[in-house]
Amino acid sequence: MRRTLPVARRFPTRAPAATPASVGEDAVAEGIVRAYIDALRRGDPAAAGTYLGNGAPDESFIDASTRVTNVNTTRNADGSYQIAVSMQTSQGAYNETFVVVNTANGARILGKNATKP
Repeated sequence: MRRTLPVARRFPTRAPAATPASVGEDAVAEGIVRAYIDALRRGDPAAAGTYLGNGAPDESFIDASTRVTNVNTTRNADGSYQIAVSMQTSQGAYNETFVVVNTANGARILGKNATKP
């Protein structure tokens, strides 16, 4: 007589949140900026605000039609990252520079400056 034994199931474990110190630091910094922009594209400023270390989202030019056309990441001497993003929006082209810093609460955007070329 053939008998079938139960098979133990493996459940995926949740990976710890990525921080610049734990995984490709520049990729994490860029990912935070992209997530911030995506939240604004979805019309969710509260979610976007979670990526900021201070202040509130104020980019009224980012909307559902916004496309990121270029991203350039540079590590600063103090360990922070400068992320330069070019975007095409319904209001035209914009360039925005973000400063991402690793804080006690994880990496956060601590500075940003947008210009219309």
